[in-house]
Amino acid sequence: MISGLSSSRWHLTAIVLVVTAILLSPFYWVLMGSFSTPAELFGTHLTLWPKRLAVENWSNALSRLWPHVNNSLIVSTTVSLCTLVLTVPAAYALVWLRPRGGKLLFNFLLITQMLPAIVFVVPLFVVFSQANLVNNLFGLALGDMTFTVPFALIMLCAYVKDLPYELVEAALVDGATQFRSFVSIVLPLTLPGIITVGIFSFLIPWADLIYALSLVTDETLQPLTLQLYKALGQYGIDWSFLLPGSVLTSIPAVLFVILASRFILAGVTRGAIK
Repeated sequence: MISGLSSSRWHLTAIVLVVTAILLSPFYWVLMGSFSTPAELFGTHLTLWPKRLAVENWSNALSRLWPHVNNSLIVSTTVSLCTLVLTVPAAYALVWLRPRGGKLLFNFLLITQMLPAIVFVVPLFVVFSQANLVNNLFGLALGDMTFTVPFALIMLCAYVKDLPYELVEAALVDGATQFRSFVSIVLPLTLPGIITVGIFSFLIPWADLIYALSLVTDETLQPLTLQLYKALGQYGIDWSFLLPGSVLTSIPAVLFVILASRFILAGVTRGAIK
């Protein structure tokens, strides 16, 4: 019986390794291609690693992307901070203070999440043109917040609903105000969820292309994703820039997630075990 269990575990491990290899194969192809010349990348002989490392691909990609790193950082950081400032107290109010029209607002936010971003591009462009927010990093941040704010509020409402409101009621009985209870009790208890939502609110604008392509035409204000998009030319794709550029663009996001992984795990699994 023990040998049967051991054999089944080995089979399960082998299946997991195969599935993991299949899922990681696109990333490996991108990484391998970033060090390959076009002739070797599209040659007839398949190789697991390039014979000569084309390091110039990376230096060229870094030189083209570096001037636009600040734009992506400014937009993503602004979106993340503003989203948290708006949605954290809003989630507290919707769940526990229950204002009039709260359910209607929550249902409206759910509907907006079902619509693709392209639906909002034309109305936003018309409104932002009148408000001089086109070719403006703050305008791009506002555009990205049309997605991050509903997403964050839905996530935080589900998280706040899982907290013991008895602690807030005890503080109110002791004479604390709603604001004092929110700052002293709710914020510390919801910290993992707040950090999780903040990370996602940072990553969404970091990877955004639709709003950047529509709201920013000034070369000096374009984010990283728009520079990568320029690799798709009229007569072909500049793979020697697109592949290393994609890896370079994803590195900050990957490091950000790894450093905050324990908060993400705590925020996502909150409420899974009662």
